[in-house]
Amino acid sequence: MKLLSPFKIQFIIVFIIISIINSCKKDTTDFDKFNGYNPSPEVGIPLFNSNLTMQNILSDSSLKMSVDGAGLIHFAYREDSIFNYKINDFFKFESTKTTAINNTLGVVSVGNVSNYKKTTLQELSLNFSPTTKLLFDGLQGNNAVFPAITENINTMKTFDVFSEFSSVKFSQGYLVITIYNYLPINLNTISLNLYNLSPSEQFLGTFNYLNIAPGTSKADSISLAGVTLSNELGYKMPVFNTNSSAPTAVLINYADSLLFKAEAKNLKAISGVAIVPNQIVLNQNKEVDFTPTDSTQRIRKLTFASGKVNVVAQSTLNETLELTINFIGAIKNGLPYPTQVITVPYTGSNSFYIDSSINLAGVSLNLTQNGTKPYNNVPITYSAKVLSSGLPVSFMPTDYINMNIFTSSTSVEYIEGYFGQIDIPNAGTEFIDLSFLDVIKSGLNFNEPELKITVNNQIGVPLQFQYNFIGKNKNGDSVDAKLQPFDFNYPTVAEQGQIKNTVQVYSNKNNNGKVNELLSLPPSKIKILGKLVTNAINDPTKNQFIKQGDAINLNIEMDIPLAFRATSLTLIDSSEFDIKQFKDMKEVTLSLNIENYFPFEAGVKIVFVNDITNTPIDSVEYSKIITSAITNANGKTIQSASSKTKIKLSEELLNKLKNKNVNSIKTYATLKTENNGTKPIKIYSDYEMKISLGIIATVKK
Repeated sequence: MKLLSPFKIQFIIVFIIISIINSCKKDTTDFDKFNGYNPSPEVGIPLFNSNLTMQNILSDSSLKMSVDGAGLIHFAYREDSIFNYKINDFFKFESTKTTAINNTLGVVSVGNVSNYKKTTLQELSLNFSPTTKLLFDGLQGNNAVFPAITENINTMKTFDVFSEFSSVKFSQGYLVITIYNYLPINLNTISLNLYNLSPSEQFLGTFNYLNIAPGTSKADSISLAGVTLSNELGYKMPVFNTNSSAPTAVLINYADSLLFKAEAKNLKAISGVAIVPNQIVLNQNKEVDFTPTDSTQRIRKLTFASGKVNVVAQSTLNETLELTINFIGAIKNGLPYPTQVITVPYTGSNSFYIDSSINLAGVSLNLTQNGTKPYNNVPITYSAKVLSSGLPVSFMPTDYINMNIFTSSTSVEYIEGYFGQIDIPNAGTEFIDLSFLDVIKSGLNFNEPELKITVNNQIGVPLQFQYNFIGKNKNGDSVDAKLQPFDFNYPTVAEQGQIKNTVQVYSNKNNNGKVNELLSLPPSKIKILGKLVTNAINDPTKNQFIKQGDAINLNIEMDIPLAFRATSLTLIDSSEFDIKQFKDMKEVTLSLNIENYFPFEAGVKIVFVNDITNTPIDSVEYSKIITSAITNANGKTIQSASSKTKIKLSEELLNKLKNKNVNSIKTYATLKTENNGTKPIKIYSDYEMKISLGIIATVKK
């Protein structure tokens, strides 16, 4: 039989008690060497002599420990880059920013047009009275006095058809008719009535002329504003008066003539069919609105990493258009961003033309050019030019040129301005696994823990840390560390590329958080909850920046010096317990001698349990198996303390445990620091505990 296996269990229980810093000294004693040993009815056996030192514990521990210059033990935890923030956390740039440009065509310019009509004296004579006609027929071809003429010529004479337009309504312009006199006498008075001949005869106006000498010309005009002019024009001359050449004889020649020139000038057309020459039909200024999703943000400079400007155009003017767009103040590669030119064919009213050739990559926009609102807007000029086909096209006052100019697939390289007061939340990040403290039920009070947050910040925006650390133990109890907010250092616009560091230390000593209460819960896990807040002090006049690739890193360190006090620090452990191994034992006593340099005392309660029924059967309790060492005013040991304890399992107790089928034990170790837990103590690296363990066993006869 394995006579001493139960005592090995008891030793482990005691060892848990003395391993208060959660370091476990491996059991190097070979208890199995006592197997097969047959003691006398009552025998004492020295079982174990050991010297437990902090150096042994530190070298054997997997925990991150350190020793400071004074020899004080520290637990240290560090997590680098626990949070990373990027440009999109601060600025939600809408990838599509649309500017609508909707314009009716209005009036178009029509080029000057002209037409000539030559009328010979013979043709004129056909409209003279019979007497006058007979007179001229007789004089034709002879030198004679040219008689005076007073006639009413009401026969319609036509100009040649205009090829440049047909039935055009004008908003502006003049029709000028010039008479060139190639007769040998002075034209005294002429009145000319002008008519549209298509689609029906329509009077347009009267032209009047006086005293046109031979070989000269005179002109008269009418306004075409509001006039619809066809390309077929005719005229009558209700007044045609000439002077006589008397007393001078001249050659009367039927081939002599009058030349009529009809000329349209300075034409602006509203509708009709005409050749539309190359011309600017739209030329305006507008602002592209780059207001962010958060309208309190004021963007003053914007540089794109990528993106396109898409133009969606629709034109009902049946000519090709040339669009030009100029982003005022835009820069690329240190030079003014060139005017962008897009050719748009005729689309009609049922289709669109789309062009996305304007590349924004590397383009910097100046959004401060509006004097009343020097942010969030970029001025542009745009124009539409008709590229004439040289052919007549129809147009109407309802014709239009509509455009949508919008950005797409954009990403931002750099933003400068004011970013407003925005919250940048974090859903919750777990930091530090302290589950090894689950064995502690209550009573631990750390005195000097520190939480250090180091911020490395490249982003040029004032930020305030408004996070908290929430600790929770395995029972669901939680403690809020109630950390006070703090502000990050940040680079100015002139300091771009620099990293500004901020170190914030939270501790009870600094009176800025309850870190000791958090760790004294003690927690199994610590969760970080909260947010960053930009511009805690609102000042829209400030100029800030964010650049792609720049980041904020938060590094977190927890320093826990083993400086604490405990009034009733309770450690709990469970282990298997095979009562059958005691069948030949009448009574067993464990003798424990300890010389202790640690400044705490400890007691133990051992509860024997039937795990099958989950029933506690009995227990043994010892109020003090370790006596506290004595410390000085700084909490460091100056004198060790000795204690002797006998842990007895009586015959009556053994029989009860056997009968109730006990198969496990639960150990409650209660620890108090010096002076009944009222005095804070510190654990130094030179502390040790000398342990001697023996057993006295009585075997059944």
